[in-house]
Amino acid sequence: MTIASEIETLIRARYPLLYLVTSEELRALEMILDIAQRRQKKVFEWSSNTGIVPAGSSFQSQKIRNPATKDPLVALDQVIEQVEPAIYVFKDFHPFLSKSNFAVTRKLKEIALHLKNSYKTIVLVSPLLEIPVELEKEVTVLNFPLPTREDLSLLLDKILADVKEFKQVNIDLDKAGRERLLQAALGLTCGEAENVFAKIIVKDQRLSADDVGEVFAQKQQIIRKSGLLENYATNEGFEHVGGLPMLKDWLNKRSLAFSDEARAFGLPPPKGILLLGVQGCGKSLCAKAVSSLWQMPLLRFDMGRMFGSLVGISAVTIQ
Repeated sequence: MTIASEIETLIRARYPLLYLVTSEELRALEMILDIAQRRQKKVFEWSSNTGIVPAGSSFQSQKIRNPATKDPLVALDQVIEQVEPAIYVFKDFHPFLSKSNFAVTRKLKEIALHLKNSYKTIVLVSPLLEIPVELEKEVTVLNFPLPTREDLSLLLDKILADVKEFKQVNIDLDKAGRERLLQAALGLTCGEAENVFAKIIVKDQRLSADDVGEVFAQKQQIIRKSGLLENYATNEGFEHVGGLPMLKDWLNKRSLAFSDEARAFGLPPPKGILLLGVQGCGKSLCAKAVSSLWQMPLLRFDMGRMFGSLVGISAVTIQ
């Protein structure tokens, strides 16, 4: 079941409070608007800056606003007063669910009982999951997944259509090159992928499979923010690795498992390998060579930083 069909099922079943964990507000709102259209419901969105406004309207066109609804308690009262079937999207509501805002928590609990007998649903959209104990039985939590390869493919098609009229932009993407670019973009949000594709076009006046490095550079920005992962630049290949013929043969064969043809055939991607040995036997060198061979980023996971003094200082290199 897709996330859209799951949310639609919960709305039809009159689940009162849904908590959607994501930083992609726009993409989540587009999905909810699509569901509401099928269910013939209105959609309203709330933020602490705008209060309750009709969803999907531009900031400039929001002429009719009720400034009082910037207050979360007033906004929740308006949800109760609304008679028609509707979905209310509350953005970044998690700061109001702290212990210091018990009145908001209590109001949500009372509203949950009210909404079960109505055709209204509240969807909390936030990148952080914070649910007070009082609401644990009333809230249904859903994790909004990152874009799939198909989503990124549609985004790339849209970008290519937009730049088609600019003669100075050279698009050099065959089927294999497109596959490499989309594979590299997996793990980015739609906004991040759109930004990096636009950056490449503006910077080089072209877009090709050779721009995979620029996509990896965007991922490095995300990795730095985590504090637990570190990106490793790799220049080594398997020509620098002595011996290990069976490992080299296995890795060469498995490099094809990431292609469209392999997916169409039903071949699953490699699960990974464990390299065990004394220091200096070439484990890290092999990891770097795999990164070059498969054209994928190499990440170092600092286990010591994660567990601190509970485990001690250790490090794991992952690809």
